[in-house]
Amino acid sequence: MARKTKEAALETRGLIIDAARRVFHAEGVNRSTLDKIAKAAGVTRGAVYWHFANKAEIFLAVKKTYTSEFDQLQSLLSPSQDESPLSAISHYLQGLFSALLSNAAARETYEIIMLRCEYVEEFHEVLQVITEPCTDILASFNRLYRDAETRQELKPGLDPAMMALDTLAFVRGTLRAILSGQQDIYGKSIAPLIQAHINLRRR
Repeated sequence: MARKTKEAALETRGLIIDAARRVFHAEGVNRSTLDKIAKAAGVTRGAVYWHFANKAEIFLAVKKTYTSEFDQLQSLLSPSQDESPLSAISHYLQGLFSALLSNAAARETYEIIMLRCEYVEEFHEVLQVITEPCTDILASFNRLYRDAETRQELKPGLDPAMMALDTLAFVRGTLRAILSGQQDIYGKSIAPLIQAHINLRRR
């Protein structure tokens, strides 16, 4: 009986998270309410509160559920000694955008995070959680561009720190373009676009 109860609770939690993603995407986070999420999930408001203390907790659960595979891609930024640092960056970018273009739920979630949420009031602290991965990725880009410079793979005269910032800006700009409805365009051109981005840095 306890196992069935636990399974039912997990199922209800999953329904709430999925409904929250749909409601957040349709109405924006700040205009969404727990009542609307409960209705979309087919559960009571009390059931929502049993699993989550507030809307911010639901938001973070949505992020974790639908973007965890993207966090795992960061392992590509820790290549073996034999792999080119610039190739590692290229593989990461290819993996990131391939996953994004093939996963509609993930695209909706990133659209919610980047375009459909105002990080004020209870969401002010959430912003730090949202930006932490970017800080880690930037640090990895910095390290790889420095390694590329040491191996004389980086084009002379380029500053590794500036190249890291530029690649992060490339990621953010491309991501925003895809989330703004241009996934068909970028789906056809993302691979050569990434190759051109890296080749401009390669010696």
